[in-house]
Amino acid sequence: MKKVLPIVAFVLFGFGVYAQTTLDTAQNFTVKDTYGNNIELFDILNQGKIVVIDFFSTA
Repeated sequence: MKKVLPIVAFVLFGFGVYAQTTLDTAQNFTVKDTYGNNIELFDILNQGKIVVIDFFSTA
C-alpha cells in the first residue's frame, strides 16, 4: 500500500501539469521603462537584439 500511494498521486497530479499556452511565437506588447519611455517588444526584436523578460514580485 505504501508503494501504491505515491504512484497514484503521481498519476493524478501528472496529468494536471501542462503549459499555459501552446504559442510558438511571441506576442507583441508595450511597456514603460523606469524613465517613462515606451518600449515595444517587436521593435527590439527587429533590431536583432536578444530579449530576456524577468517577472518578479516584492511583498
